[in-house]
Amino acid sequence: PKLHVIMKLSSLLLGAAMLSLQANAADPLAFLDVMNSPVILGDSIVFRVAAPNASSVSLTGQFMQGSVAMSRNDKGVWSVTVPTPTPDIYPYNFIIDGISVADPGNINIFPNESFKASMLEIPDDNALYTVRDVPHGKIHYNTYKSDVLGQYRNLIVYTPAEYEANPDKNYPVFYLVSGTTDTEEVWFKVGRANTLLDNLIASGEAEPMIVVMPYGYMNNGTPRPSSPEAAKMYQVFVKELTQSIMPYVESNYRTINNRDSRAIAGFSRGGGQSMFTAFSCPDTFGWLESYSAYLTPEVIDAYFPNIVKDANSLNSLWMCVGTSDFLYNDVVRNKRYFDDKAIKYQAEERGGSHTWMHARYCLANSLRRLFRK
Repeated sequence: PKLHVIMKLSSLLLGAAMLSLQANAADPLAFLDVMNSPVILGDSIVFRVAAPNASSVSLTGQFMQGSVAMSRNDKGVWSVTVPTPTPDIYPYNFIIDGISVADPGNINIFPNESFKASMLEIPDDNALYTVRDVPHGKIHYNTYKSDVLGQYRNLIVYTPAEYEANPDKNYPVFYLVSGTTDTEEVWFKVGRANTLLDNLIASGEAEPMIVVMPYGYMNNGTPRPSSPEAAKMYQVFVKELTQSIMPYVESNYRTINNRDSRAIAGFSRGGGQSMFTAFSCPDTFGWLESYSAYLTPEVIDAYFPNIVKDANSLNSLWMCVGTSDFLYNDVVRNKRYFDDKAIKYQAEERGGSHTWMHARYCLANSLRRLFRK
């Protein structure tokens, strides 16, 4: 089956290459004719892709149920028109002869460890993810040495708009961890953490802060969150964060280095890593936020004998999950465990599933609360 898929993909790529060569033979500037996709036409959107050798092409995305077949014209271009969804940022892709393919006409790619989907952004001037005419912070790409993992790693850091104009001012730090299969770029490019914070700071709804976005993959696979192996991976992350990432950040940025000025949060895998880290380091983090994630009672009992005291000492323990999330029942079980132990927390259940549309909502609410007096 794998060979069959590889042969199909090779055929598609060869067809595209031959089409390009034929076009260039007649017109050396043919490569300038980029096919724009998607095209938003008010209440509808047109998706297009050139696949002259394909026998079937369809569109699938998180703004729709299932997939929809696309139609081929006499030039080998497949297209489909669908209704415009509610404003948001949605992953989508084409399925060409059974193979998932990103939209070659769209420069907005979802950064991921595995398949790279495309992103459909439906504009909304009132949406927090929309860039507004406000002071804008900066995104810094960093490379640091990880002695824990024995390699150099990438790290993204956001500094608020006022950071450079106030060289004598230090800032609280929010460690925002990537989700399962996501890279360190996802909270920036898909979660739009920088734009959310720019807009919330400008409106007085959030405190100016530094946001650190690390890569959560620890080079030892991604075990299921309910398995004992997940806790072992979380332990490695705690070491990576406290022994490699935090020393780098605190040496290169003007941070306030105390418990009440450090927060940690994450989505999916990152949420589990954040909970495990905060409970492992009760003197280091004063704020904990978890999006679509949980720890099992077995893990908490095994690793955190002082969980009641440590959890109740947090300035905030907040959990956010969608009622259609495949981890919803596990999060509810985690909440029930907290209730039984008289652990103080806040939680929000809302319509939504295990998507970045939900994660972005959770992040915006975290930013409104963190480091507030």
